[in-house]
Amino acid sequence: MPLVNLNTSESHPDTFFPDQTFFRACLDGDLEQVERSLAEGVNVNAVMNDDLTALMLASYGGHMDVVERLINAGANPNAAHSSGATALYFAALENNTECVQLLINAGADLNAALLTGATPIFFAAMKGHSDCLKLLINAGADVNAARTDDGATPLYIAAQEGNTDCLEILIHAGADLNAYRTLDGASPLGAAVARGNTECVNALIEAEEHLNALD
Repeated sequence: MPLVNLNTSESHPDTFFPDQTFFRACLDGDLEQVERSLAEGVNVNAVMNDDLTALMLASYGGHMDVVERLINAGANPNAAHSSGATALYFAALENNTECVQLLINAGADLNAALLTGATPIFFAAMKGHSDCLKLLINAGADVNAARTDDGATPLYIAAQEGNTDCLEILIHAGADLNAYRTLDGASPLGAAVARGNTECVNALIEAEEHLNALD
């Protein structure tokens, strides 16, 4: 953001704070411009006025080469938006598996939660992003600690959305079938039945979900 001398109207570029060109390059995956901005001394961890960082934008866009370059330049993988969202959240939400792996390797907090309580695996399960879900679980994400403020869990949301692959991944990863109830008493099985998600119902029955669990 250029600083302007009010007496002379001369502009002095502040190289420590990124301008929109840098942020746009991260969002669009323009590695050449990112390199130029970094060479000029841009602050790789600066925050935009909407509380986003360059790494969040690149992770959202799925630009693996830019994500890798930003991490190598010192971008903080655990910087959080005011909502609690991190770069890993954005990558998982958009099913950008290569970016998810880079962030995991860089030490991203696997269980960083939004203010609602949802973690990256919750959104991977909700969106049916089974590959991202596997990466997160294999890296050590806790499948039993991702409960939202209304009590929903990755297992519950996968059943509700009919994402059978994700449901089975969570079951095999040790998701607690019987402890997963929302605050109003709804169970994963109840959610699957209500939505007519037959494959999820069968998977939960095979996993010995309590069939008499009542809402």
